[in-house]
Amino acid sequence: MDAMEKKLRDELLRNPNVKLLETLKWSLPVQTIDISYETVKRTKMDILMKMLLTAFRTGAFSSAAEVSDMLVVEPLFIEDMIEKMTATGMIRQSTDAILLTDSGKRQLESGIYVQPPEKDETTVHYSPVHEDFVTGEVEESVKETYRYMKDSRQLSSYADADWRRALEQLDVLKQDETGQITIQSIASVTELDGVFAPCIEFQLRQVEEDRYFVRVWNTMTNLWDEKLEEQILAKEVSEWRERHTDN
Repeated sequence: MDAMEKKLRDELLRNPNVKLLETLKWSLPVQTIDISYETVKRTKMDILMKMLLTAFRTGAFSSAAEVSDMLVVEPLFIEDMIEKMTATGMIRQSTDAILLTDSGKRQLESGIYVQPPEKDETTVHYSPVHEDFVTGEVEESVKETYRYMKDSRQLSSYADADWRRALEQLDVLKQDETGQITIQSIASVTELDGVFAPCIEFQLRQVEEDRYFVRVWNTMTNLWDEKLEEQILAKEVSEWRERHTDN
């Protein structure tokens, strides 16, 4: 008996009214999926950007030099800012003026700068048995697999919102003093080789109340897994009662 199993067993049997009937070890199949996506960061707009957008809203300037003279700011800073705002679609160059786009107008009004998208990717895990994404680390698996396992879910059955929810569970979205990161788009998803999450199952009986129950420790999530417990109990409690009725 390893240290984790002993600790869990001792915890369950702390109540002298509880009797351990059987201990099983098995692994839960979990799908592994790689998600490529783009994020955008929203930050509070700085003073220089606000001044430039306000100036370009009038359509009275056609070059960085003109704005530099008016604001008394080094041309290099103006040129860098114009390049950044052009790349993000906040301004556009017409034949005789630099003008705000609709996006630039919205950002100026809100005071929030939406930075250029950044590409990223990460791996998520989906448990067909739980019909949900799960998080955690996978240790060395046990050879026997879960007796009520379900077929893998096809990637085509997921919606964009499913991938976003999976990423949210991994804290991909962040908000701090520098700004807020949000997911702009899901670029692609690829299924990788699955993993197997080891679980420890304790079949138990509360003697005085003659009540049978089960506790399943999921080593991937490091939690008691109520979903698995409910499933096992619903399918097997009658058989347990019959088998152990004279004990």
